[in-house]
Amino acid sequence: MLLLSFLALGLAPGGPTPLPEVVLLKDRPSRAFEVVLPAERWFPVGELFPIAHAAGAGFAVAPEGEGLLVDADGDGALERTLEGVLDEGTGVRSAFVVLEGERAGGAPLRYGVRLRNEGKGWEWAPSGTVRGQLGDLRIQVIDQDGDGVFGEVGQDAIVLGSSDHATFLSSTLSIGGAVQTLTVAPDGSSLEVSPFTGPTGSLDLASEFDGDARILAAVVRSTDGQHSFDLAWAEGPLQVPVGRYRLHGAVIGLGDARVEVAEGAMQPLVVAAQAETALAWGGPTRAEFAFQRSGDQVAFDPEQVWWYGAAGEEYRGWAPRGKSPEFTIKERKLGTELLKALFPGSC
Repeated sequence: MLLLSFLALGLAPGGPTPLPEVVLLKDRPSRAFEVVLPAERWFPVGELFPIAHAAGAGFAVAPEGEGLLVDADGDGALERTLEGVLDEGTGVRSAFVVLEGERAGGAPLRYGVRLRNEGKGWEWAPSGTVRGQLGDLRIQVIDQDGDGVFGEVGQDAIVLGSSDHATFLSSTLSIGGAVQTLTVAPDGSSLEVSPFTGPTGSLDLASEFDGDARILAAVVRSTDGQHSFDLAWAEGPLQVPVGRYRLHGAVIGLGDARVEVAEGAMQPLVVAAQAETALAWGGPTRAEFAFQRSGDQVAFDPEQVWWYGAAGEEYRGWAPRGKSPEFTIKERKLGTELLKALFPGSC
């Protein structure tokens, strides 16, 4: 993890207010876009891709048979034909294009676009990042809302280091044990960081996690939408601005298995000044499930089971490994046991 401090920035505590450090960003379109976004969206293809450039408000596009015609260089002519590739298994047709032009300030623009048609018309989504280096730390910013404007806190997304999970773009970063103020240029050409001057505390989702799996991502977001962090990035407490935070989503993994974690019934995480907030989550888990009763028969569907952890977090796409848990169904008022059930195929 990058160590940023006043000394690393060539400053002494108590000295003059430091100037922001500027990081230049470069476009990185990607056909195989693999960043997991916190709020991925696909947009219907209209008359243009709304990515402003020096020559216009966007790049024109029009249907052509099963494919599309695209003005990929922003000169107004639909010179590029995209037929897409049909996946015979899913029936989805997909394509990729790089839109090229100049930013308003004259810097080159290369904006990657993913396209898909699932049988209801073409949709598109951003397929690339703007990338730079802050010391040894790689930073990538994604125009998550597809409006061609980078730097929109709470709307766009950011990835730190080698992670493939993004957080919402935040007005702050937490690196090297210190909180930094972050500003991204609207055209995505640069970003600035400077020491954060507000009160901070620490948030810890690693130390009191009870489970054999590894935390691959744990994205939290302040309730005012200004701050977002991936707490999997830290093996212990992470310095963050004071406030109330919610778990936006997490991913845990064991071997090749992946399980998504949602907020579920969790309470907000409150971070106070110079205090540490640690979340005890994971095991023990509990299950809620649906069943239908007809006389003395009870129908139990293993697909209708909802799993919750110690803090109320909900686990999705997960079934316990090994021996099935035993489910006991009782009469609510009398407490009389009606049925015990196991997952099919369990012993």
